[in-house]
Amino acid sequence: MRKKTMWTVCVLTLGLLASGCSKGQEESSAAKNTSSAAPEAGATEAGQSSQTEDVTNTTFAELMEGIDVASCVTLGDYKGLSLTKEIQQVTDEDVQKAIDSAVSTTLQEVDEAAAEGDTVNIDYVGTLDGEEFDGGSAEGYDLVLGSHSFIDGFEDGLVGCKAGEEKKLNLTFPANYNEELGGKDVVFKVKVNAVKRAAKEISEEWVLANTDSASIEDYGRATRVQLEESNAANAEYNLQSAAWQTVVEGSTINQYPEKLVEFGSAVYANQLESYCQYYNVSLDDYLSTVGSSKEEYEEQKKNYGENLAAQLLVMAAIESAEGLSNEDDEYHTLLEQYVTDSGMDQDAFISYYGTFNVEQTIMMKRISDLIIANATVSEKVSESGSSTQEAEESQAPETEESQPSETEGSQPSESDESQSPETAGSTASETE
Repeated sequence: MRKKTMWTVCVLTLGLLASGCSKGQEESSAAKNTSSAAPEAGATEAGQSSQTEDVTNTTFAELMEGIDVASCVTLGDYKGLSLTKEIQQVTDEDVQKAIDSAVSTTLQEVDEAAAEGDTVNIDYVGTLDGEEFDGGSAEGYDLVLGSHSFIDGFEDGLVGCKAGEEKKLNLTFPANYNEELGGKDVVFKVKVNAVKRAAKEISEEWVLANTDSASIEDYGRATRVQLEESNAANAEYNLQSAAWQTVVEGSTINQYPEKLVEFGSAVYANQLESYCQYYNVSLDDYLSTVGSSKEEYEEQKKNYGENLAAQLLVMAAIESAEGLSNEDDEYHTLLEQYVTDSGMDQDAFISYYGTFNVEQTIMMKRISDLIIANATVSEKVSESGSSTQEAEESQAPETEESQPSETEGSQPSESDESQSPETAGSTASETE
């Protein structure tokens, strides 16, 4: 949880660096493209290696070396701004939605036969002609029955099983699966360790078993407090974002140093490559999915590079004007605070997040605080609409066990389709 807190701060910094626009510059479409619906995993071979150098393992001083900031940027007003901090009001509907979400995503073990929609924790071993095949086995695997994440017959064969039961599944891989397993008959020996499902509605027993509250009423109050705290944090984040964007848009970029544009372009490429690797797709497949050409991708990289260069120049200009430094006492105090919150030592912390990210996270906080401290900030309470997804998700820490997300646990990706019983098509199969 502490690591996530710092990561949120890093996202704030990088998000601001990625979203602001310099005066006279159109907003880049890069952010929109990278947030498009993810293509299906498994379009490329597993283990594709990184082709882009990690450019963030540098320091701000090294990056800005040789650049005449004063000639590159004319700094606009960053003091005396008028800003609005909008706070979302928490409604009874918001509280109920958050409670319903927590109940529907919190799994509890049951001593009943597994049904479609339940999650079964299983150990399984797959054999072909009596021999285990690579990647066809796992222990402690959480599988949602009816998710169709395994080949036909696997999940259906576990419906009706109870914890402690063992099952042998005689299955056939789809003909188009891969050269090794496509069309082959295999046997999976499966042991069901547990059957888990979410409650249909909240109860006093559920509250006592899954939260720190003593009753449904107490849990409702605690949920409201969490939503209010989350909304307040979101309001602060949005205020900082708006303050920074206002300052960048109010400044004039006289020239874009090639060094900074190349840096920003490389950051964009790194981010997109990480995205593609996470979903195990090639860049070409990704661009095809979002309907973008290589030429458009290169233009997006350039726009992103200029966008980031503009913000780095504005940041450097404010640092110079205010006498801020990554060597002063305030910087080191904040660094020590983040390191302590992370639970890591300083070397591990910097290695984990990257020198540039750490420096810019801390400097962005200092600059944002300075801008807001010297601004006229009015508060506005929004009385309509529901709370944000982040607010609803803030309930998760209070429950003792939540349904794992797609990125949690040991679920093999479809890139491992040559080594796992996951589906790549459909075929009839038999269960024993």
